[in-house]
Amino acid sequence: MQTYIIITAFALAIIVGLVIFIRIRHFKPNPNKAEQQKQLNDDLRSAGFAYDYHNDYFYSLHDCWQREAGYCRLYDEGSPFFNMIMDCEPITFEYGGKRWLIELWKGQYGITTGAEIGIYNTDGEDIQSEKFTGTFYESISDDEQLDMSFVLYKNGKKLLRRKAHHWWLTAFKLGEFSEKDSLVMHAKIKFNTQQMCKAFTDALISAGYTRKEFSVKHKTVSIKYTTPHSPQPTSQEGVQEDVVQKVNKNNCSIYQFATAKYTDTLDKLEYIKSFMPELYEFAMNSLYGEGFFKAFEWLIKLIKKHKPPTPPEPPCNPCPPKPPCPPKPPCDPCPPTPPCSPKPPCNSCSCVQDSCRQCCIRHCAQMNRCDEGFSLPPSYKYISDDDEDDN
Repeated sequence: MQTYIIITAFALAIIVGLVIFIRIRHFKPNPNKAEQQKQLNDDLRSAGFAYDYHNDYFYSLHDCWQREAGYCRLYDEGSPFFNMIMDCEPITFEYGGKRWLIELWKGQYGITTGAEIGIYNTDGEDIQSEKFTGTFYESISDDEQLDMSFVLYKNGKKLLRRKAHHWWLTAFKLGEFSEKDSLVMHAKIKFNTQQMCKAFTDALISAGYTRKEFSVKHKTVSIKYTTPHSPQPTSQEGVQEDVVQKVNKNNCSIYQFATAKYTDTLDKLEYIKSFMPELYEFAMNSLYGEGFFKAFEWLIKLIKKHKPPTPPEPPCNPCPPKPPCPPKPPCDPCPPTPPCSPKPPCNSCSCVQDSCRQCCIRHCAQMNRCDEGFSLPPSYKYISDDDEDDN
């Protein structure tokens, strides 16, 4: 009996394997790229990202949920625990009564290689608590956003290019594995005022940047970001970084091997979604997934406790009631129409049959009778005065 069960299970495994093999062999991706991209972006929306088919990269949405999470140094410290190994360059300065942070990132994000520029500020005090001490920055408002762009090079070859008016400019290439020192980021930031531009460049110099590493034209600062000048997170030093990068490299290899039949990213993702949904979910969450920020929920709650409550806005004064419209005066009555005067009766005319025709016709015409009701007998014929003279 036990042998029978083993043989049956083995046979079922073979049948299931054959069915999957046949399905994979006959799988054909959707040829409509617009439909493919829409379906993928629908899946990505809850993660706060979208996919650009023409440039083959993933990017953060303008109003993604990560905007509510702000930024603090702990995020960079915690990133290796979510398979993110990157160079971090936070540049802090003061402008307009606020403390600002503009940070550059480049590196490996799970099974993607990417880069970021994030802009944050705060007008609050530093947090002082047992769990966290330091500055917590809020994402900037829409009015404070800046024009930004970057080009990411890998071993001297252009890998990604992005440009937008944003608060968090990002681009990530799926299935690409990179070491940090193989990446160079050329970033540009256009500031709204000369004062803000100068405050940022002064901070760059204070961080250790030289004139060979950045330039200024009008209000636009160009930065060649190779090696960070700021102290890096201690969590991604030494063995920790090597272990995470080994996992990232293996995962990229698995993705490339599983999708080797296809060259198009949309086809690759549609394929693994159909036959390897676990790998598909892993790819979708390889960026700043919700799990990353859930790990810092305690920090978000702590920040909210330290924020002074926002004073309620005074209620608007109610609008005064409109006066009722005055009644319209009644219309003047129309004057009565006078009755029509009766028509005078028609004069009668009679002619004797044996009378002279001309006399009878002339007699009747002189009486000014009405047209109605008068006709000559059929034996009579109208004769003019000229005819009469002829007779």
